[in-house]
Amino acid sequence: MLFRNIVFSALLVGVVSGGVLTAAQFFQVIPIILSAEQFEAEPATVAPAVTPPVDHKIHKHTSENVWGPENGIERTSFTLLTNILTAVGFSLLLLVAIVALQKPDSKAKLNWWHGIFWGAAGYTIFFMAPAFGLPPEIPGATAAPLESRQLWWFLAVICTAAGLGGAVFFKRTWRWAFLGFLVVPHLLGAPHISIGMFEGQPPAAAAELAVLAQQFIIATAITSATLWLTLGITSVWTVRRFVLT
Repeated sequence: MLFRNIVFSALLVGVVSGGVLTAAQFFQVIPIILSAEQFEAEPATVAPAVTPPVDHKIHKHTSENVWGPENGIERTSFTLLTNILTAVGFSLLLLVAIVALQKPDSKAKLNWWHGIFWGAAGYTIFFMAPAFGLPPEIPGATAAPLESRQLWWFLAVICTAAGLGGAVFFKRTWRWAFLGFLVVPHLLGAPHISIGMFEGQPPAAAAELAVLAQQFIIATAITSATLWLTLGITSVWTVRRFVLT
């Protein structure tokens, strides 16, 4: 019964949170992505004076020769579906954590402030901490190999979760030592490339892409905060309404 209620709650929370995220992205993130993609579709008008050495370990965010949904309803539908599935996965983690850490007969103590707390924790663990080392990147940006970035992202998430969880939930006097985990991935350093992010683009285009990249980081931070705030509040509500019944 408990497992079924958690799964049902995760689906409900995922639909609501994924829908809210998609709406926020429609106004904040998608216009920036579409602007950046125009530079991918247009060939560079100025060739570099010297051909840079080829580094096969460098990954470039490009849609060339890769299928993608058409702009409009098709792309929005795929974005909505992806956001819902992502939100369902995150909500499962939140719901399990909330239920596992609740004491008996503590249902009445859960309120929307707890939702903000859990949302802020998720935002810090899954967005803020990794973004300090690997900020979100727009299409057309040149980046380090995907595998190394994924491994570092997982390391940042695990260390941040361990650091915050240990400091908050352990009752020992030395619990603050867990905060040391927060700096471990950043001491190791996130994988980065040695060339410019928009190498090969004309100077004017590179400058415009750099502005778009900064706007993209801010917009992604805002939409991610919207997602996690919605996830936290709706997760606590469903725990009270459907899980701890």
